[in-house]
Amino acid sequence: MKTSSLSSALLCLAALFAGQTLAADSREVTDAAGQTHQVPVDPQRVVALSEIDLDAALALGLKPTGAVNGRGQSSLPRYLLSRAEGVKVVGDLDNPNLEILLEQQPDLILTGPAQPEVLALLNEIAPTVVTYQWGTPWKETLTLTADVLNRQDAAEAFIQRYDARVLEAREHLAAQQGQTISIVRWNPKGPAYMFRDSFGSQVVRELGLQRPSYQQDAGHTHSQSLSLESLELLDADWLVIGTLDTSGEAVDALHQAEQTPAFQQLSAIEAKRYGAVDGSLWTSVGGPLAAMTIIDDVEQLLSKPDAEPLAR
Repeated sequence: MKTSSLSSALLCLAALFAGQTLAADSREVTDAAGQTHQVPVDPQRVVALSEIDLDAALALGLKPTGAVNGRGQSSLPRYLLSRAEGVKVVGDLDNPNLEILLEQQPDLILTGPAQPEVLALLNEIAPTVVTYQWGTPWKETLTLTADVLNRQDAAEAFIQRYDARVLEAREHLAAQQGQTISIVRWNPKGPAYMFRDSFGSQVVRELGLQRPSYQQDAGHTHSQSLSLESLELLDADWLVIGTLDTSGEAVDALHQAEQTPAFQQLSAIEAKRYGAVDGSLWTSVGGPLAAMTIIDDVEQLLSKPDAEPLAR
């Protein structure tokens, strides 16, 4: 976090908030770390310090005043840019710029897991609520965030829409139920497949798809980067590959790999059952809007008119 010291930060805070009256109406909530906080009944200036916090707030109908850049990106998460127009960037994920954050004069801060000393500093600025722990399903995070924002009805309505969308998609994909899909993030050092409990894996499982047998590692993160000699571990009935950003070393590495015989000989590539996706959405800590987008992506991929039939 970009700050010289706690004391200087508090001096800035005092100057920014001098003469202002704190909101009198507050309520108590318990966050994902088990800590209780007094938060505004109707928060107006919310800052989101993770991609899922920005996603959840927007899904609940609240546009934060500030948010951090997406994971591995130099902007807010790409899939949220149109919805987050006007939201001020306050730094990078896990490294907010304290001065910019203070300028937003937040009355509530939403964040993922953070070090105790960081949380203590943020709580000097505004009530700071940890909305999830690593691996928490997005529906649980949305429900907790809705409680913090006092928008429980909005969360219930969104989850109902999502569940209805899943049923609709499963009907569209009736012929593909039980087929496998490989979810891959391409890094500068090579590809990594997502583990079975990752965000993307959770969504495709609800759609009736499976991860291939060799991608069943327990956990919500991803494998180590694989060598080009191990590309067969990426293969499945369907394959999606994404990078965190739209340019840079990872994109260059992917383009180089696409020209190799090992890549071209993957069955999903040969049969045109492959799709390029937004890696910041599919392979990150996703939220409700990201989950809806994955459903759209899966339907589009599995409906490709030029894809060859599966050979069983």
